[in-house]
Amino acid sequence: MKKISMDAVSNACYQIAQKIKSESVDDITLAAVSRGGLIPCVMIAHLLGIKDIKFIRLSSYDDEHEQTQITDTTTDRIPDKGKTYIIDDICDSDNTLLYLRKKYPSAKIFTLVNKNPTITPDYSPITEPAGLWIAFPWEVDYN
Repeated sequence: MKKISMDAVSNACYQIAQKIKSESVDDITLAAVSRGGLIPCVMIAHLLGIKDIKFIRLSSYDDEHEQTQITDTTTDRIPDKGKTYIIDDICDSDNTLLYLRKKYPSAKIFTLVNKNPTITPDYSPITEPAGLWIAFPWEVDYN
């Protein structure tokens, strides 16, 4: 297991915000994949001065075990356009990324961490090896 520090998260969010700024300056839609993408998306929104965040509610994990099927309970209307940026914490299996690319083919998908060597997000500032479990600062174990 590798713990990603809050400083590393902040730096990755800054890099993502700079990448978005270099591509688009107005009419941007930010959409956070719930739950993992919520905190990074809020941080990126602050860096970009964006107040409205959309939410994509997906689940591909049941507790700590990966499921084979994505459950989508999204209620927000997410525009499928080139200035839509979908933010998630990690790309490990290709399930979520493939699902998002199929549902939002024009949107860009950015993750903090990429662990998948065969399919990659449109941008991901941190790369880690496949199979390594990543722990983010907001993943608190109260047990």
